[in-house]
Formats: sequence, structure tokens, C-alpha cells
Amino acid sequence: MSILDVDGVYRSADAEVSEQPVRHAGVSTFMHTASLFLRAVGDAEGSDLWRQPCADIRRARWLLGTVPLPLDSGTLGLRKTAGALADRIRVLGPVADRSLLGQLNAVADALRKLGGERDTPLARGVVKYLASSGTSRALVVVTNRVYQNDVVDAFTALRCPVEVGTVRDLAGTGVYDAAVVVGPVGWLPPGVLNAPRAARIGLVHYDFYREPQEVWPLFEEGPVLRGPMPSRISRRPPLVLGGAPGRVASVPEAQEAPVLTGFDVLSLAGDAVAGLPADVLPEAAPGTHERVAAQVAQLADGSFVLLPLEASVHKVLLVEEDDEGRPAVEAVDAATVTVGDAVVLRGGSYYQSLVERADAALGDDALMLREIQSAWKAQLRDRVARHRDGAQGVATDLKARGATTANLGYWTGPWCIRTRLKADFTVVMRYLGRSDEADHAWDALGRIDHAHRSAGRSYADAVQRAVSGDTWKTLQSEQWCDIALDDTEAGARVALIDVLLPGQLTVPAHYLCRLRSPEVS
Repeated sequence: MSILDVDGVYRSADAEVSEQPVRHAGVSTFMHTASLFLRAVGDAEGSDLWRQPCADIRRARWLLGTVPLPLDSGTLGLRKTAGALADRIRVLGPVADRSLLGQLNAVADALRKLGGERDTPLARGVVKYLASSGTSRALVVVTNRVYQNDVVDAFTALRCPVEVGTVRDLAGTGVYDAAVVVGPVGWLPPGVLNAPRAARIGLVHYDFYREPQEVWPLFEEGPVLRGPMPSRISRRPPLVLGGAPGRVASVPEAQEAPVLTGFDVLSLAGDAVAGLPADVLPEAAPGTHERVAAQVAQLADGSFVLLPLEASVHKVLLVEEDDEGRPAVEAVDAATVTVGDAVVLRGGSYYQSLVERADAALGDDALMLREIQSAWKAQLRDRVARHRDGAQGVATDLKARGATTANLGYWTGPWCIRTRLKADFTVVMRYLGRSDEADHAWDALGRIDHAHRSAGRSYADAVQRAVSGDTWKTLQSEQWCDIALDDTEAGARVALIDVLLPGQLTVPAHYLCRLRSPEVS
């Protein structure tokens, strides 16, 4: 952004920022029953039984809270989800806890009733805000571009034509007369509110979303400032719809009108990992996958990715513009990517894709070679775990035996195939009591290393071909695009990182650098 663009943004620095809460009885009832069930499952043994219904519920409430469509719309699919939950109840009936089944039945019933309503609560909240602000036309910001056309149709039906975009449109160089953001404020990058691109900004969301109301200045001082920063978000009276919240007989805690708490809605980072298996987020148990520190990054298309915080844990492909304005694809350390970088993601990780391609090249020997790879690293991890001084103690032992380096963190991690130097590998194998296998293992692991390098080059080449021409133009204009890879049936998505969410997670390394959505497990 140039200094002139920044100056234009700060002409709106004295923007009016207002919350317009929406309270809908049916939505509140569903949210409350859903939260009770999700919290109960989180504390239950055998929670794998409930993984699919939990994913369905989280998807429903994310769509419900962020997409301003009629409650009975097929895009929201609330009644369809209720039917899927009912089917699941019948399957689980003979084997599952009766109390949890009762709570899940209450969720399905609330969702079924909600999906039968034709009301459009969030869109009506937007219309109310625009009417009170004296603006009949504005930019409406939603979390995901997938729903843009449906949302335009919904507002057209309400005789309130609006432009619909994502946060990317509100965080660029354009300055608007008014903008309305739909959904929880927590998913907005800070620059949207502390360097506002509109004279009036409305934050329309259901009243169970509770967000901090302070807006901090982007700069404490500086030459670019055309007015006072809004120091606080003003809160308007809630728009109350849908009558009184219903009673839910199956759930004793919900006999009275629901009182929603901070537990009733996951944090944005929590929603980003809501579909992960139940055993992923707690501390690692003996024998489970190694956990690594990670952060959640929101992408320009509204999806998410888990990125490692430490270097040399994982790699990812980036698409950048070269000196001649053409796309250039490069594999980089995933811990180094940041806001504005365009990452290449699949449902599986970049590492997983390399393994798949490498194993295809290795053919029938792949299984035998992988066992050699996993065996020496597992034994080395065990020595680290049993040594009284941990990794430092093992490193000291190895160096005393002649190793030039002792990068235990990398050697025992998922990316390592073998040490960089054969001499170091020989020392390690002798330390593990396997010196007679060192030469054979080194040669076997060399085959894996060669296959991985070839797979990396072929994957990068496939992405390079895919992002050329019109696809490159789409990525530059839309900030994300889906690509088809000509050497595999599975495609990929390229998307810019919009914001790095606060907080730290601990997850298995193989969950890193995979495309995730708060709507899907």
C-alpha cells in the first residue's frame, strides 16, 4: 500500500463502528442445546462414537452464525443436518450412552424446527443497520466467497441490493461509504477496525458472540492520521426475532430460557480445528504421534491452515511473483510463512503428498524402506525419552562418540530421512547397538531421499504448470483459486494468508499444512 493509499484509508479514521446484535429464539435454543451436547461429549469416554455428529453440529452452527441466508435455505442445510443426526441416533441407540443420546436428540429437534423457518435473521440485522445509518447500499462482508451469490440473492429478495465480498475486500486499498461485517468479530484482521476502510462499519452477529469492544490504533503516532481513532465499538439494542426461546424437555439444564455463555461458541481458532479427532488436541500419550506447537492461519477463501511455530518441522509450497511478474513456486519452511503469502494446500499435507508420490516411485520396496526409516528414528526417540538428561544428554553422548552434529529435534521429526553426513549416521547406529546395519540402512534411506527429492520437484512443477495463465490472474484478483494437478487426480488450493490467529495449539505434525474449514471435519 502506498503512502497515498494509506492517507485515503485514514480519511475514514474517525469511522463509526457499531455492533448490531441479533437475538433469535430458535437459534438461541439450538446453540444452547448444541453447546451442552458438545461439552458433554468432550468429557465422555469413547468420544469417537460421536465424532461425526459433533462435526455436523459445528458445521451447522458455523454456517448459521456467519452466512446471512434464510434459515430454511438448502445452502445452510439445517433440516438435512437434523435428519443426519436422527439417523445417527438410530445407529448409536444400542451402544451409546442414553444421556448423550437424549442430548443429541434435543439438538436434532431444535435444528429441525429452526430449518423449517423462512426468516433471515442476520440479513434482517444488516437491513436494520443500513436503514438506521441512512445508507441503502453497502459492502456486506462474509467469511467465505463460496456463499457470495446466494447472499446476493437473499438481499435482493429483501429489496436491499448490496455488494457482497470477504474481509479481503475490506482490508485492501478501497474506501467505502459503509460496510457491514456478518459473523463473529474475532475473525477480522486488526486492520479492518484500527485502519477502517469505511466511514460507517456495522458488526452484525447473533448476540451469543461476545468480543472485546476496544479498538487499538494501528500506529501510536505518525504522519498519517486524519482524525481520532474510534476507541470503542458502540453496541446497539438487539434486534429480537422469533418469539420466546422454546423449552427443551430432553435436557434438564435447558428447561428455562437459554442463557448462553462463553462456552456456547468456540473461539475462531477452536472452530478451525473442530473437525480434528478427539485425541488430537490433548497432551500426547506414550506411543502416540509426536505433538508440535502450531498456530492457526486464516486464508483469503475463509478456510484455515495449521502452521508450525518451530523451524524445520514442516514445509509448504508458496506461489510468489518473480521479477517478470510471473508465478514462481518454491518449497519453504512452513514456520517462515506470514500474512500475504500464497500457500498451496490440499486436504492432506505437503509432506503427505511427497510420501505418496515417493512411495509410488519406490514401488513394492516402499513398505520395507519405510520400516527402516521409522525404526532408527523410533529407537532414537526412545533413547531420548529414557535418558535422564533428555535430548541434551543424548546429543552429548553422540558428540563424545565422534558425531559432528546432533540435531535430535530434526532427526527424530517426521521430515528427517537420514542424517546429512554418513559419518554421523554411523555414530548414531553404533549408539543404538546396530552398527552392523549402518551401511545397508544408509543406502536404503538414500533411495527414499532420492524419491522424496524427485517427488518434490514433480509436485512443484505440477503446481507451476497449474498456476500459469488465467489461473495466475484469478489468484492475483481473488487472492485464492483451486487448481487441477495434471499428474494426479487430487487438486489443490492456492490461497493468501489473511491473518495469523492468536493462541498456540499442540497437534500431531501430520495435521500441519492441510486445508481446513470450520464447516467440515
